[in-house]
Amino acid sequence: LSHTSLHIVYSSTPIPHPQERVKEPVAFVKGLLDMRDKYDRLVTEAFRSEKKSQKKLKDAFESFINADSRCASYLVLYIDELLKSSLKGLSEQEADVLLEKVIVIFRYLQDKDIFENFYKQHLAKRLLSGRSVSEDAERSMIAKLKQECGYQFTSKLEGMFTDMSISKETMENFQRPADSTVELEVNVLTAGYWPTASVPQCRLAQELLPVHEAFEAYYLSKHTGRKLTWQTNMGTADLKARFNERNWHELNVSTYQMCVLMLFNRTDTISLDDARELKIPESELKRHLISLCTPKHRILRKSSKGKGIAANETFTFNTEYSSKLKRVKIPLVSQKEGGLGLAGAKSVPETVEEDRRHLVEAAIVRIMKARKTLRHNDLIAEVTRQLTSRFVAEPAFIKKRIESLIEREYLERETDDRRTYKYLA
Repeated sequence: LSHTSLHIVYSSTPIPHPQERVKEPVAFVKGLLDMRDKYDRLVTEAFRSEKKSQKKLKDAFESFINADSRCASYLVLYIDELLKSSLKGLSEQEADVLLEKVIVIFRYLQDKDIFENFYKQHLAKRLLSGRSVSEDAERSMIAKLKQECGYQFTSKLEGMFTDMSISKETMENFQRPADSTVELEVNVLTAGYWPTASVPQCRLAQELLPVHEAFEAYYLSKHTGRKLTWQTNMGTADLKARFNERNWHELNVSTYQMCVLMLFNRTDTISLDDARELKIPESELKRHLISLCTPKHRILRKSSKGKGIAANETFTFNTEYSSKLKRVKIPLVSQKEGGLGLAGAKSVPETVEEDRRHLVEAAIVRIMKARKTLRHNDLIAEVTRQLTSRFVAEPAFIKKRIESLIEREYLERETDDRRTYKYLA
């Protein structure tokens, strides 16, 4: 049995680490599932599902999966692929089998909070873009996660579905101003449920203000005491663009790109300073401008050569643009900061790190409030035990939070035994 365990670890440990695998998270998880099936058959048929061999299999997979925190994000990307395309055309039973296999791998993960963080981001994108294959499959996946980790783990995910249902009803009842030619679709998102950053609203084009103000007035008249914060960094738009007398296209763009392009309703050329007046964050402004100047989708022509944007850059509307498609989606260039699978093997997202600090401190206070006094090693062990369903807290990390709570006078050390802590009411 020990030999079998070592063989599994040896044959699978290299998979998450090589850089060539970083851009293939879906292929990685598929390989992982195939390997799990292979060794599961071995344990079932050769060892007749003997308990020690099952435990060896579990220990081996846990060992190499948790050696690299990217496995959590890779699993999320695999689920994202399933729910956006791979489940299409499958029966409910067939889809359930695939999702259940994912849950088997999910059980091996120790960093379930990292998984939750990435899952929330991708679920938000699927819901807001309407790219899910099936809402039933989405809810089935959340039900499986809830069964594994409890209500607290999925409460925000379920809240996201509730927001989408309420938003749909809201838009059915909203009537846009009679003199407006702009069709508006709004999703009202509860701040605590969605992975949204606090980004200032950009300046919208004058043509959009009547319907924008009408919706805000309508919503606040129905929900007193609430505050609407417009997330213009998350929206999309369809624009009818006429490039010359014979050539027009419908462009699918981001809200930021829409705001930039609508400047050209009044002029053929704008400067970088003109675009800055839209109050779009500088890095995002340049990213969205470059996306409109790529060789494949050169909606705008920039004055300088090269991929970057010069300080005195000007942009001219490209009247010669053409495409075989009437409806053209303008993709955004990728951010240089890197995305999901490019993080280091032991990296933890900043938001997850912050949540961990709060969770550890809350657990320490909860334990000390009940026990009143406790020795250091006993406190470390109890905190680790309570949080193991979400992540494995390192003793050094817990010790830092203890020190922080002592500084803020939640705890103090016993005068005659520095290794014993006392709760301060």
